[in-house]
Amino acid sequence: MTNPRNTHAPAKRGAVVGFGESRPRNSSAPRLPENWRDRLPDAAAYYREHVEKLSRPNATGWAQGACPFHDDRNASLSVHVAGSGGWRCFAGCGGGDLVGFHMKRHGLDFRSAVRSLIGGAR
Repeated sequence: MTNPRNTHAPAKRGAVVGFGESRPRNSSAPRLPENWRDRLPDAAAYYREHVEKLSRPNATGWAQGACPFHDDRNASLSVHVAGSGGWRCFAGCGGGDLVGFHMKRHGLDFRSAVRSLIGGAR
């Protein structure tokens, strides 16, 4: 016996706006170097330069500071300076990795942010 209220039919391809859409790719844009992840700056040095009032990292490598994405009187931003470069704002600004932070901070797309971080090298 089937449930007449079951409305979970398989989704049609492209049914959700934004998914399945083909975007024209700029074939003239240069590709990122294959080793771009290895060429990112040191997370500790990067965040010391971009985050105000950054504390010393705790035993697991996380440091707290003032979030640059909103008016922050308290240290609501945590950054992982000992390795991954991850970040999280506990006031609702989001989180991610070092590239995502750079993208949000400077209003760049992914490719431009990576090029900026690795020094624009090809």
